[in-house]
Amino acid sequence: MRLTLPPFGAALGAFLLAQLALLGVALYGVLQLAGGKTALLWALGLAWVLLNAAAIWTCRHYQALQESARRLNLLAEMNVQVNREILLNEDIELIYRTILNYLFSVFDKATTGSVLILGADGHLTFAASRGFSEAFVNNFHLRLDDCFLYQVTKGDIKEARLISQADFVGLETVFKPGLWEYQSVISAPLFVGDRLFGLLNLDSPVSGTYDQRDVEIVERFRSQIEIGLLARDRYTTNIQRYQVDSLTGLLTRRYFEDLLKVSLERALRNKEAFVLALFDVDGLKRLNDTHGHLAGDQMLLAIANALRSSCRASDIMGRLGGDEFIACYHQTDMRKMDKIIAAIRARLRQKPLRIQGAERSLSFSYGLAHFPEDGLDLQELMEAADRRLYAMKFAAA
Repeated sequence: MRLTLPPFGAALGAFLLAQLALLGVALYGVLQLAGGKTALLWALGLAWVLLNAAAIWTCRHYQALQESARRLNLLAEMNVQVNREILLNEDIELIYRTILNYLFSVFDKATTGSVLILGADGHLTFAASRGFSEAFVNNFHLRLDDCFLYQVTKGDIKEARLISQADFVGLETVFKPGLWEYQSVISAPLFVGDRLFGLLNLDSPVSGTYDQRDVEIVERFRSQIEIGLLARDRYTTNIQRYQVDSLTGLLTRRYFEDLLKVSLERALRNKEAFVLALFDVDGLKRLNDTHGHLAGDQMLLAIANALRSSCRASDIMGRLGGDEFIACYHQTDMRKMDKIIAAIRARLRQKPLRIQGAERSLSFSYGLAHFPEDGLDLQELMEAADRRLYAMKFAAA
């Protein structure tokens, strides 16, 4: 629901009409009471002055209410738009710019502003900015404990704070004179869950630009941003779990099969060809039994990294589970892919992996299937590739 107030011009017009009416009554009283009624005239004059003072206060209060309504309406609009950007937009920098642009709409007296992100190294860098030079933004690399909010709170960062001229007197700054000369700053932390994600800042060189009501608005907005960022973080984490195998970084079986269905439909529609490959790591069970699963994971990761080099940008590769991998090579033929994969296999065999102080040879068996010659669906292609894989494995036994 949008908060609306009558236009200020209409209220001012009504006030002027009331003033004219009051002035008319006062003049009439002067004419009627002239000649000895001085006290009453003074009372009327005082009443007129008091009424004017009250009217002026009312007008100013009305203007403040209008400004408050404008900010609240913008804040409501901002919450919807920013949460939409956070959840639906993959460009995180665009999200930060949207946050900052809306805040500048609410706080039109801000001269500079920023969204700072806390890196793993404990330093803050710009994710979005307004009013700063490109050189300043590019060279900005500030330790968290050197920022103003950290100093004001003595490290107990929990909520938005107003940093006033009096606070700046006692703060230590790493900025050179002329780079950061502000007297009124609102600084708010951004958390994702319990983790400090970054800071949101609005700056002004004029003392008293912001007050506690402004801080409350930023705090309310900050809370909304955090809800959106947390939802995005959980959504992204769930998507990554669905798409990427945590050990090898290859696609999960389920996501690979989803992408392969798209490839099959496109190949059928456009009469394209591709090669499906199955891979099976040799000797993984024996290594797991003798040296443990951590050693087996090292072997799996080394072979997965080697196989990844067989893929172009258009190809896809995933982990079927256990010691098996699968790949789809678009717009190619069996002979070419057999040559590429055989070369990777030969290189791996020549470079043993050092595991627990001993060298272990690396190898894998593989089988290829061609679409559409060996099948028109995933099941048929996998069966054809699996037969050839086990033929290679048994031949080497």
